Amino acid sequence: MNRRKFIQYLVPSALSVHGLQGAKDSQNMPEPRDEFGGNKNKHFKATGFFRTERDDDRWWLVSPKGNAFISFGVNHYHADWWAQEHNRDYWIGRFKAKKPFDDSWNAGFKAEALKDLKFLGINTLGVHTDASMLTEPPGQAAFPYVATYTPLKLSHYLKPSNEVYMDVFSDEYKDLCDAVAKETVAPYANDPMIVGFCMSDCPVFSDDEAQWYNITTFPRQIRNLGKKSPGKKAYVELMSTRYDSIDHFNNTYKAKFRSWDQLLETKNWREDLYPDNSKEKQDNEQFLYLCVDAYYKNANNSFRKYNKNHLFLGDKLNGNSNGLESVIKITSKYTDVVNFQYYAELETHKTSMDRWSKMITHDQPIINGDSGFTVPCSSMPNPYGPHCKTQKARAEMTLQYVKDSLERDNFVGWHMCGIIDTIKTMPSKEFSQHQGLMTIKGTYYDDMENCVREISSNLYKFASSS
Repeated sequence: MNRRKFIQYLVPSALSVHGLQGAKDSQNMPEPRDEFGGNKNKHFKATGFFRTERDDDRWWLVSPKGNAFISFGVNHYHADWWAQEHNRDYWIGRFKAKKPFDDSWNAGFKAEALKDLKFLGINTLGVHTDASMLTEPPGQAAFPYVATYTPLKLSHYLKPSNEVYMDVFSDEYKDLCDAVAKETVAPYANDPMIVGFCMSDCPVFSDDEAQWYNITTFPRQIRNLGKKSPGKKAYVELMSTRYDSIDHFNNTYKAKFRSWDQLLETKNWREDLYPDNSKEKQDNEQFLYLCVDAYYKNANNSFRKYNKNHLFLGDKLNGNSNGLESVIKITSKYTDVVNFQYYAELETHKTSMDRWSKMITHDQPIINGDSGFTVPCSSMPNPYGPHCKTQKARAEMTLQYVKDSLERDNFVGWHMCGIIDTIKTMPSKEFSQHQGLMTIKGTYYDDMENCVREISSNLYKFASSS
């Protein structure tokens, strides 16, 4: 039977709030769900917003209605991926539109997206979503989603320039955080559909990451500023505790400073390169802790100034490099949930999450904000994520990943990559592609469709077995 004929069995979600047809508590659900997808059988205090709570068994997200919530999300709901050269004409016809993003196209896209999300049982749009018809205007989002707040645009794929790695100890940075929060956070402060706010996507923090991406770091930029820089002062103060004299510092850096004051006053004294010895690398690592602390503290202060209702997720930290482990002890001082990305073989997920969980400073849950398993094909020869030989194998690995992860008492969600296929002829996808749950014309991979529906149907059963 065609999947669209199953509409009477769809998973309850936020769609019912907006008047879309569907059973209140679908027959294939082992428990009743609220309009956000929360489990009505496990109730906590309702605040009208998503939050976290730990009971005797595990950590949970809590829906605005006060019900236990596991975020089962999907990324890359980018509206323009339905308007590419390879599928534009198909979707124009499907949406009975004249061109992409006219009124008919937008209405058709929105209706199709909401129907598919409900059919699959997905309850969250991940942070990688660019579809304003689903998330805007403020307070009228059509579906629960992860919002963005980016005082500094540090996402690795943006290849941020050196100037972006500004002095995060400065008043200028504090003012920037305030301005960005006022513009991008304050208007959404009372929106119950927002699961939380995320900053940048896998920002580059460590020297090892910087070498891989050919990007700079906070320590390498701030140490080269002048004496008026609060960050430079913090750097010199730290170095003066790590070296018993300026001469020993000079030995490490092959420098000729006569005093710590001269180091403070000297701009651009060190090339922006990977450390050439172990001591310099250790110095950078120690100063990075201070930089990230200032980066997060000021960002969080401004966020809370304009929004006391929503979860602060911080950056989506990169578990596929040493970036996450370089900063998690610092970032977890300020976040409500540790938000990470990790594309890896199934057997490494448990050991990695075990290790990361021990590094969290303030006890809090974790969420995998972006990952997936994929199957290469002629149009997608190198999709992101561990490669499987068949869609059946991909589905089996996906199901096992969710089961294994939800056995953890601190795992509260996974956002899959992604929803619709991209192909190698698409701009920016020539070398690596995103594989979705559906083809470029909206046909679902049967094995993945069944897998995702099985996960959504048993989401709280899997979580309750932790």
